[in-house]
Amino acid sequence: MPLRFEQPVIDKIEQSRAHIGITDAEIIQMFAAYRLFGFWRIDIETGHFFASEDVHAIFDLPHSEGPVNLVELMSRIHEEDRSLIAETFEQASLHRVGFHFVYRVDNRLGGYKLVRSVGRFRDDQSGGGIVGVTYEFVEKLRIVGFEDNALPR
Repeated sequence: MPLRFEQPVIDKIEQSRAHIGITDAEIIQMFAAYRLFGFWRIDIETGHFFASEDVHAIFDLPHSEGPVNLVELMSRIHEEDRSLIAETFEQASLHRVGFHFVYRVDNRLGGYKLVRSVGRFRDDQSGGGIVGVTYEFVEKLRIVGFEDNALPR
């Protein structure tokens, strides 16, 4: 599975949105409407993993605002991908870097779905740890049975 560590000299510059008039909350709502798109945090000191509702849904776990049961969560990840994920978090903590990777999660239908996690090390006044997002890949939809010239203009 692909794995990529990054340690940029500077973070990506935030896009200007003042002239558009769109809020952070609206952006998050639009991402969440498109697919399951969840947020999470790992507290390095305690090892606790906290996650939003969509992360729980991606892993088919009951939602809780307390720490996630990591044993149960990891059991939903393809066996071949588990060690990669554990090493990724270890390296991110050790080297204080960001990362992203794609892995397989049990779809509870006898197969697996592809999931991507993007994270970064955070060490500031809000606390040390790793924060990130996790989302499902969604198959592209195709219109079948229509010729290009049959579409309304």
